[in-house]
Amino acid sequence: MANGFYGGDQVENYLSAGCTELVNQSPSDEFMIMSLSRSDPKFQAICRDFGEAVIALRGFEAQGENGRVRAVEFQQICKDLRLELMEYVNQEATGPKAQGHR
Repeated sequence: MANGFYGGDQVENYLSAGCTELVNQSPSDEFMIMSLSRSDPKFQAICRDFGEAVIALRGFEAQGENGRVRAVEFQQICKDLRLELMEYVNQEATGPKAQGHR
């Protein structure tokens, strides 16, 4: 979703939105989420996509009935990206990287 068409500020807004939403949904993982968001390019990319999807979902939800179909699509996109991010968080929290072996 995030691509070269966006300026740096917009990309960072997506990253911030993604991290905020992920922490809101999984507050016990805040430290790992924030750590990965600062240090791991793959996590950052997925989190940006998640943030962009969350922002789009909210926009479609705000349209009411007119945005219902797209909102359902973006609910699934958000769910899938959140699952991918949480798998990443859980893997990092329990794997060798968690002990400082990058």
